[in-house]
Amino acid sequence: MGAISTIFRRRRGAVAALTIAGAALAACAALGQEATPPQGESPSPFHSFAKDFGFATDVEPPPDFVQQSRPPQPGAAIPVFTPPDEPPGKAKNAKEIEAIDGELESIGKRHDALLATFPPSAKAVAAAAAEKKAKSKRKSPPAADAPPL
Repeated sequence: MGAISTIFRRRRGAVAALTIAGAALAACAALGQEATPPQGESPSPFHSFAKDFGFATDVEPPPDFVQQSRPPQPGAAIPVFTPPDEPPGKAKNAKEIEAIDGELESIGKRHDALLATFPPSAKAVAAAAAEKKAKSKRKSPPAADAPPL
């Protein structure tokens, strides 16, 4: 531990200078991002440096049809954490829910009956029944004279 503290004591000035330089660089970069340059000029030296290394690009103005489709004034801010509006109407009671459930069941049965009349469905139902019957025949009941385990 003694060697590490000696190194930091010797280089304390250099570390402080690098920290100040880094903070100044970050502040300049933040200020350079907010400034809008005149048309045709690079935004800042940092932007041109980043562009040279492929980390930034120049943004082209949008096409005319995009500018025409945008509203003249920006939209109002959407409030956050607002409760949703209540649905219109009143809540259903138990009898109404049972009536709706019965109606849905009858519609389902009607659709199943209609679907069973189509040839591909009828063939599939017949094939499934035949397969089920074949499986039940393959399974043989256990022998009665076998000793219990």
